Amino acid sequence: MTLSVRRSVAALAVGAALVAAGCSGPAGPDRAAVVDGQVISETSMQSGMAEVNRMEPKLLQAPLTPTGTVTALVQAPVVLTYLDSKGVRVSDTVAQKAAAPRGIADPSDSTLEIIKLATAISLAQTDGKFTADDQAALVAQLKALKVDVNPRYGSYDPNTASVQLTTPGWVTAQNAAQ
Repeated sequence: MTLSVRRSVAALAVGAALVAAGCSGPAGPDRAAVVDGQVISETSMQSGMAEVNRMEPKLLQAPLTPTGTVTALVQAPVVLTYLDSKGVRVSDTVAQKAAAPRGIADPSDSTLEIIKLATAISLAQTDGKFTADDQAALVAQLKALKVDVNPRYGSYDPNTASVQLTTPGWVTAQNAAQ
């Protein structure tokens, strides 16, 4: 093997390792995140994001991003359980009925979770069933989650209970003078 062929093979091997690392980090292949052992697949995250973003009229003020969608799907079970204990319940049936006039006749499970989350939070705030004490209790529950996020979406910050975009350590910022 010549030196240039060896370099090419080595470069391909490094590239393949980087691709594999990005696709099968802590969360694994087809996993956007793992929350307390429960998998949020990339497939379900992508379908939820696409369906919510296609809705007309819009469900949310701003389009969902992959990171925002993962955050919503990480938070939804905890928030919905907490609000349910406060008497704020949003069923799959209610969520399906909310999706239909927005052009989503057969919403995915992740879309239903996002609709239920948005609806429950809105109802709780409107009905005055979500106080500062409730917020503190909910934040404590969200902080206690064990969350592994696929690095392509960022990392979970327990202090904000959200997924934040992160820059891998091997990427360095380039200033304008370079």
